[in-house]
Amino acid sequence: MEMTSKNKIIGCLLLAVGLVIIFWSIYASYNIFTAKKEAPKVFSYSDEGVVSLDNKDKNVEDIGEIDIDKSKLADPNYLKNLEAEQKAQVESAIQDQISGQLKEMIPEEFISKLLNLSSWSIFAFILIFAGSRISGLGIKLMKD
Repeated sequence: MEMTSKNKIIGCLLLAVGLVIIFWSIYASYNIFTAKKEAPKVFSYSDEGVVSLDNKDKNVEDIGEIDIDKSKLADPNYLKNLEAEQKAQVESAIQDQISGQLKEMIPEEFISKLLNLSSWSIFAFILIFAGSRISGLGIKLMKD
């Protein structure tokens, strides 16, 4: 067997391997995106370490009262501190309301599913790219 026939056989094998990689990744992607199969779990959602934000009962109007010392009302620093404390309470209440609303709008596992589909898409792109490069090498070997 001479070198050109070996190159053609290796070229055919590389072409076949590249095409198998490409078509397998397309088939697996089709099954994942038509919900016949679930995407590989690279990212997962867990409740551990997550603070529960059940703030349906908390309103901006329900902000706790601040103890005011009437004898210190003439002190500008006391008034600034009092104002900063009230502002912090209002911001906290608004943040709690927004996070509660977002939690109702976006399901808990939505982001992890979105990240899993994105990671699969990136991996499938890499597979298709690698398969095309392998097939390209096989075609070059077959030409020589």
